[in-house]
Amino acid sequence: MEFNMKNLKIVGVSHPIHDAEAKVRGNAIYTGDMQFAGMQYAAMLLSPKPHALIKSIDASEALALDGVETVLHCFNTTERTFSRFQKLSRQPGIMNQERVFNRELRQIGDRVACVVAETPEIARQAVRLIKVEYEELSFTTDVHEVLKGALAGMHPEGVSFEFEREMGDKSLVAQDCVETVTHSIMDRVSHAAMEPHACVAYYNKSMDELTIWSPNQGVFGVRTMIADLFEMQYHKVRVIKTTMGGSFGAKQDWILEPVAACATLATGKPVKVVYSREQVMLNTSCRAPYIADVKSKFTRDGLLQSLDIDVILDAGAYLGNTMAYIKYQSTLVPRTYQYPYARYRGQAVCTNGTTSGGLRGWSSGELCLFVEHNLNIVARRLDIDPLELRLKNVHMPWNKEMANNISLEEIRAKECLELGREKFAWDEKKQSDADFNLKNKRYQRGVGVSCGGHLNGYFPINFDFTGVEIRFTESGSAIVNVAVHDHGCGTVQAFKMIAAETLGLPVDMVWVAEGDSAYNPFDTGCYASRSIYVIGRAVKDCCHKLQEQLLQDMACVLSMPVEDLEIVDAQVRAKNDPSTCFSYTDAVHKILFTLQKEVSAKHQYKNTTNCGVMGTHFAHVEVDTWTGMTKILDYLAVHDIGKAINPEICRAQVQGAVVMGSGIALTETMHTNPKTGKSVSSLKDYHVMNAWEAPQVQVLFIEDGLTEGPYGAKSIGEASLVPVTAAIVGAVNEALQSDFCECPLNPDKIVALMQERMKKECV
Repeated sequence: MEFNMKNLKIVGVSHPIHDAEAKVRGNAIYTGDMQFAGMQYAAMLLSPKPHALIKSIDASEALALDGVETVLHCFNTTERTFSRFQKLSRQPGIMNQERVFNRELRQIGDRVACVVAETPEIARQAVRLIKVEYEELSFTTDVHEVLKGALAGMHPEGVSFEFEREMGDKSLVAQDCVETVTHSIMDRVSHAAMEPHACVAYYNKSMDELTIWSPNQGVFGVRTMIADLFEMQYHKVRVIKTTMGGSFGAKQDWILEPVAACATLATGKPVKVVYSREQVMLNTSCRAPYIADVKSKFTRDGLLQSLDIDVILDAGAYLGNTMAYIKYQSTLVPRTYQYPYARYRGQAVCTNGTTSGGLRGWSSGELCLFVEHNLNIVARRLDIDPLELRLKNVHMPWNKEMANNISLEEIRAKECLELGREKFAWDEKKQSDADFNLKNKRYQRGVGVSCGGHLNGYFPINFDFTGVEIRFTESGSAIVNVAVHDHGCGTVQAFKMIAAETLGLPVDMVWVAEGDSAYNPFDTGCYASRSIYVIGRAVKDCCHKLQEQLLQDMACVLSMPVEDLEIVDAQVRAKNDPSTCFSYTDAVHKILFTLQKEVSAKHQYKNTTNCGVMGTHFAHVEVDTWTGMTKILDYLAVHDIGKAINPEICRAQVQGAVVMGSGIALTETMHTNPKTGKSVSSLKDYHVMNAWEAPQVQVLFIEDGLTEGPYGAKSIGEASLVPVTAAIVGAVNEALQSDFCECPLNPDKIVALMQERMKKECV
């Protein structure tokens, strides 16, 4: 895209997010805050068993409690099944394995029953009165046991899915190579969003209309799943996206929406359900545990020739999105480095653990960890600086990636590494650490670097289009109708800025609301970091169409050729007559009264590119070898962002991602007890990184504006997390001169490593 970045007035200037004041003042309305006349409240009974069959449910005592409206369970609700991952009508490649209330319970936390009552307190009290008779079944949380046949009958469709893919040309791999095999493990991780899952639903029986309010990532996906599940026409189901207090992928699966819909359909009253933190951790989704083996081949001078990757993903109780997850991961294999050949084999395996879902990056961060760890070990074997090894192999501009044979366009991987080397003082830190480590027995320091590539949408893996409608109001302001799903990170504001920049309006003269399936043009939702690159581009193009329509209408009003008119500074002007000049407000009024029409435009945009997105992160750590505690001393993130629409918000995205990825690297685990099947379900035992532990994060952007995104923008929300864990794990291994990759690298694991090392030294 060609434009002068120096002439931008709004894009590239930091603005507060659209609802910042409302949030600061406590006026923002979240789903849990919503109230309606006659509101009923739902409380859930979750399974205490990892695998069991419900033989009977006695809800008589609960129903006898004053204020209880109904009790829903597997014996009085629909037996139709659904997939929490359904996004589109007739979507291929998904398995409908769940009921609203399952009779066969497949994990601790599976939905058993729901009480609907006048108050939350009554509903929770009634839940405790429900009597359930269970037939306990054998269970396992071990993927290897499942692959040997342990849960063969748990799902009629099967309990595992395998996908294998070869890319490139194996004959081009050099003969004389150093082969390196590394083994990596990632534990189950919670999204830990501040806002818990919540949903409100109301069925208007007289109109046969169901409305759902929830903080979701795709209003049309919710509509599709609900309408199919309850056999309703799509136009009878309306889904409204509410203010969201964080998702990170947790709210892209439909967990509470079917429960709330089922409850309101049964009662005809508005129903609200809000999960506790424990319920969120037990019954929504988590990032999948992974076991990965990576085999690489490098020439002796450090050129990557091939990658052979085998991963096993623990899907938990339901396959959900994991089949798509491992397929998607294969497309990411060649996005960072250039080499002749790759093979990827992924297996998604059901266990009786917590159901897995996507988490910020949708497998990019996991893949980055596995590959970057291998590169670090290779660098040590070949005696090449880890940063130099990456410089030798990262993609250069206009390279094609071999998964889909599409151009990465102006990818700036090399520039990210070189700028990071300078600003992080990589070489100086390495020398300083070597001196420090020689003088210290207890504390050891190390630096790590990682490169993580990502995407800007579905293309070419899946269709990727969106629709936009924009109209001028009589005051000259603009209303943008588009399916926006803001996670709380400023997407609405970014869209307002894009429209304002294009139309020449102040930001507060542009109105953008969040997703509503009854009014928005169709869109698949906020996934694959497509919001800015795809939907933002559609908004920009539609703004140009709106201006063209305004010129055409004014040409009719003035009875002059449209070629003689132009728009400059939000005014319609005659090119050769300065006195013929109309503000947007005046022009809209003239068109309204003269032509009796509204100035509006519609646009459908189909994305056909997916340029390279690169983040290069640098970490400096100090490890206490006696306690196993790791401190992050310094951190630098360099991102090839194309153009930062709202720079300060983009920096905040990266800073938050670093804290999140640091926790994944060092402290966070939803460890599951193999004897009971119970996973960690409390923030008392699930250790997110606290503010005082978080590093100071320096963020640098490389901006060239040379992409199909609006004003040259690339994605940042997911890309910002991708390299984090790998950089920290690399730094810890450098400090300890170790080669283990079992996230989280918590104190217990580090102490065990040091004790094992001492035993070997004593022999």
